[in-house]
Amino acid sequence: MRRALLLLTAGMISLAACSDDDPTGLGLPSLVGTYDGNWTVTVEGPGLEPTIDVCPGSVSVDEQSAETFEGTFSQTAAGECEAGSGFVTGVVTAAGAVTILLGASGGGGPAFEESTGCTLLTAENSYTGFYAGDVLSFDTNLTARCPDTGDVTVTWTYAFEGS
Repeated sequence: MRRALLLLTAGMISLAACSDDDPTGLGLPSLVGTYDGNWTVTVEGPGLEPTIDVCPGSVSVDEQSAETFEGTFSQTAAGECEAGSGFVTGVVTAAGAVTILLGASGGGGPAFEESTGCTLLTAENSYTGFYAGDVLSFDTNLTARCPDTGDVTVTWTYAFEGS
């Protein structure tokens, strides 16, 4: 049985509760707020069948000091999705470039390895992307070793759309 713990790896986050206020006076967007919706995860790589899973969850950015922000995220168990949670930290620039780190209980990696038979060779917790308007998008490329195809690059795309 394939299980997916889809822990915010790459994608789009609609930040419906987000404010464009600049509390720092530095021309930086404010990401503080709570955002509910679905994690949509697409895993693709050469020699692998593309998979798409949708899991309910939320992101809460609790604090922002200048360009750095931190908070938590969660995923609710539903269908193929396992419950999970963790912390999110990141940096946003005035131009909207973001770097995000995730820490979690569990992870997308074990579910990926179980469902594909491949072994991840790179970490899955660092992502880069862009913030514009109310949308935050980010992604990561991983390397996996698969029995039939050898080493492959896997792009993880997660999408969170606020309600």
